Amino acid sequence: MGINICGRDCMKIDNSNIPQLNIGIDMPINPSDNTTDNGGQNPVITVDSTAGGPGNIDVLKSIYSEQQLKKLGIIECQTCANRTYVDGSDDAGVSFKTPTQVNPEQSENAVMGHEMEHVANEKADAIAEGSEIIAQSVSIHRAVCPECGVSYVAGGVTSTTTKKKSDYGLSDEMTKGLAIDKKG
Repeated sequence: MGINICGRDCMKIDNSNIPQLNIGIDMPINPSDNTTDNGGQNPVITVDSTAGGPGNIDVLKSIYSEQQLKKLGIIECQTCANRTYVDGSDDAGVSFKTPTQVNPEQSENAVMGHEMEHVANEKADAIAEGSEIIAQSVSIHRAVCPECGVSYVAGGVTSTTTKKKSDYGLSDEMTKGLAIDKKG
């Protein structure tokens, strides 16, 4: 038996031995007839989780575990639905200062974008303080939801190492000519 995901609200089960069910069907299925309207391929039964009431879910629960149905988005995962992201830094100019819900599929982009805000702010602070950035790094942390098994980005950390130009023993006047533009 195969399963194909065709979007958040739809799942296709591929099995030629399933008798006709009282759920949405892409094409008529007659178990005693080997002909189909899809070029001789196995019949495809489409179960739409937004239509048909509890009978559809009961059929799916008899075939798949609750965790599998949550992972596919057929049943809502409460842990993922209630997960919020909050910035714990003292950097006032970044997102997620208030608890924000983010879809697991969008968490990687949201967290990376947030961490890049920290990178930009740290760079601006270093320039304003007359410091040089020695190193910057962003670490992204992943986790797996214990309820549905979906992988998501759990958070991130930005690290910046700077050094004041005056710590080199050079004044700003002395460092002006050290940067040479290469042309050609």
